[in-house]
Amino acid sequence: MPVTVSGVSHTYLEKTPFEARALVDVNLEVADGEFVGVIGPTGSGKSTLIQIIDGLTRPTSGRVVVDGLDLSVKANLREVRRRVGLIFQYPEHQLFEETVAADVAFGPKNLGLTETEVGERTQEALSLVGLDPAKMGPRSPFALSGGQMRRVAIAGVLAMRPRLLILDEPAAGLDPRGREEILGYVRRLHRERKQTVILVSHHMEDVARLADRVVVMNRGRVVMDGPTAEVFTAGDRLRELGLRVPAVTELMLRLKERGWPLGADALTVEEAARRIIAAAPRPQAGGGSR
Repeated sequence: MPVTVSGVSHTYLEKTPFEARALVDVNLEVADGEFVGVIGPTGSGKSTLIQIIDGLTRPTSGRVVVDGLDLSVKANLREVRRRVGLIFQYPEHQLFEETVAADVAFGPKNLGLTETEVGERTQEALSLVGLDPAKMGPRSPFALSGGQMRRVAIAGVLAMRPRLLILDEPAAGLDPRGREEILGYVRRLHRERKQTVILVSHHMEDVARLADRVVVMNRGRVVMDGPTAEVFTAGDRLRELGLRVPAVTELMLRLKERGWPLGADALTVEEAARRIIAAAPRPQAGGGSR
């Protein structure tokens, strides 16, 4: 699922008194099977970028190609939906059918698939997000918990079997358990199915532990793009942009400043703990008599 964004700029309300430049000469490539995190301050152009990659918005200039499909020109939206799945914040607000199964099946039905294929995709998608199709399928989506509704909404996108999955703050508003469940399903899709993923988030810890690579945006431009550990260890640069580094990375940076022989590129609590234990001073043998 190669994604190529070449020289893309986008201006809202162009040639009016309310003209606003959202993207400026953005160049970006996403390889098949990559997990890319996109971060940046509010108004940096993140949402506009993913809407252009999803075909919801056409760029003012430049070219966007997703899996061979040129989205810079008027594209067949059915073909775009086959390739790209976009999950907005609070996707449960998009639920509307009487049953969970009907809601998940809505997208595949509109692709013109047979009833058997639609049923198979519906069951598969519900299972992928940890919901029992037999138990949950007949229920009303509006009778579920917030976390379950979020999973149903995500299943509806997965049932389309998109080659590229774009998530915009997918765990927003969930409690810690619900957050971990949702992000766990995304991580499993990437690892087990080699799903190509673009994750937009303000939650640096989520990006740090999930993404292989991080793209940083500011004022409509890509200002940093590199391996996750490399980007997050550039703490001063991120703080200049009004962003923070993950708490674990911040801890490692401060310990390093105090003389601990540590690399600052640990991205998880487990990795940081291993490094701290390995670097901690050892008590001397034979403490002597009291």
